[in-house]
Order: sequence, then C-alpha cells, then structure tokens
Amino acid sequence: MYHNRLQDPSTLISIRAAGADDEHALRRLAQRDTRTLPRGELLVALVGGEPRAAISLASGEVVADPFHRTEELVRMLGLRRAQMHHELLSPRRGLRRLRLASG
Repeated sequence: MYHNRLQDPSTLISIRAAGADDEHALRRLAQRDTRTLPRGELLVALVGGEPRAAISLASGEVVADPFHRTEELVRMLGLRRAQMHHELLSPRRGLRRLRLASG
C-alpha cells in the first residue's frame, strides 16, 4: 500500500468490521441518516477515523452520513461485502467462518 507522508490524515479511508466500541457512533450515524441501525455484523467505512457509512453483512442494508459525500464509500463497502461472501463460499477454500465483532 502506498502511503504519502504529506497526505492529510483526515482524508484517510479505512474499512473494517464494526465492533462493540463502535456502537454509539454507528447509532448516531443511523440517526443522522434517519434510519435504524441494521442488526448483526456490520462493516464500517471511516474517514479520518470517523464513521461515515456502514453496511450489514447479512442484508446489505446501508446507513450513511447525509452531510458528507458517501457514494464512493458505500460502493467500497458493497464491494468488500461481496468479496467476503465470495471468500466464505469459495469451493477452493471450503466453507470458512469469519469471526467479526457484532455491531
């Protein structure tokens, strides 16, 4: 991965499994989006360490911050979700369970 030392840390994007520590921030995110936070395991997209969007691994339901541009983040979350489902069901690897913290 390329890392530019001059890059503004507030623009760094990361996608990861949501954990119990994220629950409060994700509930605020869902409130801003006037939606209910999806149940179960979630992937979250962070920009500068702040949650901007999340997707349910089970249903694909999304919550996103309406006060920021999140289209690309939602697309990245969808791609990562699809990749994880493919990895789980890949006949080459057999059934594999991913252990993610529930959101």
